[in-house]
Amino acid sequence: MHHESEILGEGGKPMRKHRITAVMAAMFCMILMAGCGNSKAVQEQQMTLRSQGMEQAKEGDYEAAVASYDEALGLSDMYVGNLEMDIAAYKASALYAEGNTEDAIAACSAVLDVKKSQEMYLTRGLLYRAAENREAANADFASAMGMTSKKDKIMLGRLSYYMEDYTNAKSYLETAVKEGNTEGIYWQAQLYNEMGNPEYAITLYQNYLNSGNVKHQDAYEKVASWQLDNQDYDGAASTLEAGISMGNGGCLQKLLASEIAVYEYKGDFTTALQKMETYLESYPDDGDAQREYTFLKTRSEDGQSGEDTEEETAEESTEE
Repeated sequence: MHHESEILGEGGKPMRKHRITAVMAAMFCMILMAGCGNSKAVQEQQMTLRSQGMEQAKEGDYEAAVASYDEALGLSDMYVGNLEMDIAAYKASALYAEGNTEDAIAACSAVLDVKKSQEMYLTRGLLYRAAENREAANADFASAMGMTSKKDKIMLGRLSYYMEDYTNAKSYLETAVKEGNTEGIYWQAQLYNEMGNPEYAITLYQNYLNSGNVKHQDAYEKVASWQLDNQDYDGAASTLEAGISMGNGGCLQKLLASEIAVYEYKGDFTTALQKMETYLESYPDDGDAQREYTFLKTRSEDGQSGEDTEEETAEESTEE
């Protein structure tokens, strides 16, 4: 579920607030009442709006994304199916990323009042978890587990992990990996990191990145952070470059910021400055980055001044 990355904390802190009224929430609930299925033309329009919302969310315009998802849900003609469930989950994730956790939870609850769904229980559980309401989160994870096939070892492992049932989580995920599911390696890494074994977790993250089937962009950030801590700057730069090439998969901003830090550590302030300028084009409201930009301009100018002095000295020596 791609929109989970926002709630899982892979995309950084929520950005800004956007309140929805009780009337809008009630309308949303009415939209999701059971009814007849939608025509193919309507479904195509809904999918177009969903894609539009996803792109807007990737660009950080969560308010516009929510509006797109609302428009898509408004076309449902009092019907709720898998597509509407998916759109509602994306909407909840956009609301959360916007800093609006309460409304995100309310959006999930509006759906669950009409139709029970494993995906929606999982999404709301993650939201409760992010809000540090462990009791409500675990209740939703338990409901999601009750709707999960025994064959879905990844989901069973994840839900056990979220509920801090690490023994069962380990068993489910080991089975999934033995069955050839590389997704399980990522969740094993998450599990071992949570269990206090970060060294082994990093090995698992690296194995996951080497699997050739990477869906979790934050794995690049975790490996690069470890490489930075161990002063492997070239390795970190390579890892970050690979992660950035995925586009916005949930933690692009973190990867770009880390890439700037790598070049600072390497003493290449000119490249760091260039990358910071590109970063600020996408994230102009990042106050810390603005201050760092001022610092980098000074370092880059000092470095250029030093190079000019060396060139002048060399020219004078040649003339003599």
